[in-house]
Amino acid sequence: MSIDMSQFYQVFFEEVAEHLANMEALLLDTQLDQSDGEQMNAIFRAAHSIKGSSGTFGFEDMARVTHELETLLDRVRKGELQLTAPMVDASLEAGDVLRGMLAFHKGEGEVDRAAEEAVCEKLRALAAGNVVEAVATRFTYDVFFETDSRRAITSDVIDNLLAEIGALGEVEIVQCPQGSTSGVWRLKVQTGAGQPAIAEVLDFVAEPGSVRISIATAALPGRAVAELQLAEPLPNDDIAGAYGFFVPTVEDDAAVFGLFDTEAQAAPAEPVPAAPQEAAKAEPYGFFEPLPDVPKPALVAVADAGYGFFEPVAAPEAVVAQATDKPSAPAAGPQPEARKEAPATPAAREARPAAKPAGAADNSIRVSVEKVDQMINLVGELVITQAMLAQSATKLDPAINERLMNGLAQLERNTRDLQESVMSIRMLPISVVFSRFPRVVRDLSQKLNKQVRLVTIGEGTELDKGLVERITDPLTHLVRNSLDHGIESPAERLAAGKPAEGTITLKAYQQSGNIVIEVGDDGAGLRREKILDKARERGMTVSDSMADHEVWALIFEAGFSTAEKVTEVSGRGVGMDVVKKNIAALGGRVDIESVTGVGTRMTVRLPLTLAILDGMSVAVGKETYIIPLNYVVESLQPKRSMMKSISGVERLIQVRGEYLPVVALHEVFNVPGHCEQFEQGIMVVLEADGTKAGLFVDTLVGQHQVVIKSLEANYRRVPGIAGATIMGDGRVGLILDVLGLVGRSRRLLAAA
Repeated sequence: MSIDMSQFYQVFFEEVAEHLANMEALLLDTQLDQSDGEQMNAIFRAAHSIKGSSGTFGFEDMARVTHELETLLDRVRKGELQLTAPMVDASLEAGDVLRGMLAFHKGEGEVDRAAEEAVCEKLRALAAGNVVEAVATRFTYDVFFETDSRRAITSDVIDNLLAEIGALGEVEIVQCPQGSTSGVWRLKVQTGAGQPAIAEVLDFVAEPGSVRISIATAALPGRAVAELQLAEPLPNDDIAGAYGFFVPTVEDDAAVFGLFDTEAQAAPAEPVPAAPQEAAKAEPYGFFEPLPDVPKPALVAVADAGYGFFEPVAAPEAVVAQATDKPSAPAAGPQPEARKEAPATPAAREARPAAKPAGAADNSIRVSVEKVDQMINLVGELVITQAMLAQSATKLDPAINERLMNGLAQLERNTRDLQESVMSIRMLPISVVFSRFPRVVRDLSQKLNKQVRLVTIGEGTELDKGLVERITDPLTHLVRNSLDHGIESPAERLAAGKPAEGTITLKAYQQSGNIVIEVGDDGAGLRREKILDKARERGMTVSDSMADHEVWALIFEAGFSTAEKVTEVSGRGVGMDVVKKNIAALGGRVDIESVTGVGTRMTVRLPLTLAILDGMSVAVGKETYIIPLNYVVESLQPKRSMMKSISGVERLIQVRGEYLPVVALHEVFNVPGHCEQFEQGIMVVLEADGTKAGLFVDTLVGQHQVVIKSLEANYRRVPGIAGATIMGDGRVGLILDVLGLVGRSRRLLAAA
């Protein structure tokens, strides 16, 4: 019996990702001086499971890497070799390579074959008991990218970018835009840092999806380029559709690896397994039999057929010639770096995430995100329908329709409970994000020759899955900045009376309907004078009398960097502005507190969810607007004595001893039929971004929960509006952008 294994691909991808995450957590938690036999067995079992399932599905490149890793781990767990830091480093690098391969087989990018060869060679040497020289193999890469059209790319940014790439090795400009810094760039880079290091430098400058990195043909001697031989001519689009990869034309100057000899019949589109590698020793893989290495029309018998519940899958008859390796764009390959052997500190081990016990039961089921989102949308429509019913019921006499009113009240409670339950499905613990940082801190501290421990607090705090996916990169940049700029070298810390080991703290908690994430360090702190001097060099208008928070805000300006030299880690000046924009796009903000010689704390505030909010509806003329409730401090009816004038215009209101700038909503949106006098309307006191302001409206309508709909996606972007919702009476209500309105109040006050 034969079976189509492609239907199990998604299960394979998810299980391998889990095994890799578990293996990395165990490796990071490993104590070199106190070897834990059960822990090593768990790491070995994870590698063995990846190897077995990879062979089963025909992903022989993954099976080859995990075979080398498994051999090393087997000798360590049997006590034949003593676990060392280079072994842990090599195992982590192997995990990075496997992640890149996994992404490649999912159709998400290319695989770094140079990194694959390098890590296999390193694992073999370590398994043989040889000392691995910590010198990275250098390759020449062709780098192609287009600058991000959403950002102003100045010559300073490009200079910093080229300088940082130059810090990785040697760089040569092959192609650049004529008369501008924006456009298509092509570089030739010789480095031992690997494709991911190059891609990381380009991350904040390049247009998303435009980066292509491949090993220059000359850098791979002895590798043949296969020809694509077809029984009859086929267009490139047909070949690409059948095999799921890009088929270049003759004019394409990139070297083409991994093409197939095919017959006329096209295979169905599916993730394409990487080229079969030289098979390692045949041994039982587990529940399935591996795919054959040599394609044949009939099924090929395999040595260890005793384990299989299914018969092996025949190779596609269309494939006549084996594919060779195809290096191209970066996936997630490792950066071979020199690492010093040093046992992890106890404090660092305490901060690492606990590994999942081997064999622990998983009381969960896998459901696609699309199904969850569909259910959330349906619940959102139910909320709107319930609001419409409640609105209609206000016209009825409660005494006559008592049972109907009770039923509507019960429906409202049940709808809210259902909504909260469904929304909780999309909620994930922040530990999903925090778990990646022990590896980041470990690798970066070794690269910078610093001693750093990571402390995480509030890992159980939950936030929306959409936020988890989009907050990871900004947090990674903040952690890297703290480690590079904040934490001093051991010698500098000792001279300042501090312990040699620095501390980076990640803390998460909920506050007033928001999730707050703090990234703190006990380093040198921000240097006020240096920031001001750098701002003056860039021609920015600054003064020595500026408040600290205004000075710290300068580091979020595009291209701003105080780094004295460009390194692999920082100095390009293209990061913090993107961090701020990405966080603002999520409806959040980032604040900085710093004390020289004591440390720095960056605080990120985000909404708990991006789908539903509690709001206060207000009326201006005949229009209805929604104010997000978490921005509302209080509402009051102003008196004439409370209003203060600037330049003859009433722009301030005195509330509890504070003078607040006033924004009249009818002026913002030119709404007719509004209240003419302040004492006739309502003043809503708002607080956003640490600043209070008064919002003048005609009247308050009510407080309720609304489902957020994107106005920009359905209409266009409107200043002062964050989104829209459907009200209980069926009309569209506009959700106010409170951050934008408070900023407007500042500008009006400054202009007055």
